Amino acid sequence: MNPFQMIGAMKNPQAFMQQMMNNSQIMQNPMAKNAMEMYQKGDTKGLQTMAENLAKERGTTVDDIKSEIMAQFGIK
Repeated sequence: MNPFQMIGAMKNPQAFMQQMMNNSQIMQNPMAKNAMEMYQKGDTKGLQTMAENLAKERGTTVDDIKSEIMAQFGIK
């Protein structure tokens, strides 16, 4: 998925998630597969915990990562 497709998909989160689920390369990643399963079950607490743990492993926070992504797309 190229960056322009990703931006377009953000406008429709359900379509974005469907595209992700149909991407075999992503679904071969156990962590991504687990995240998708949590999303499908509506396990927002599990997703939040996963995001926080990943951020912590990288020495940052979820809010910092969100700010970086938004800045890359020129969104404040």
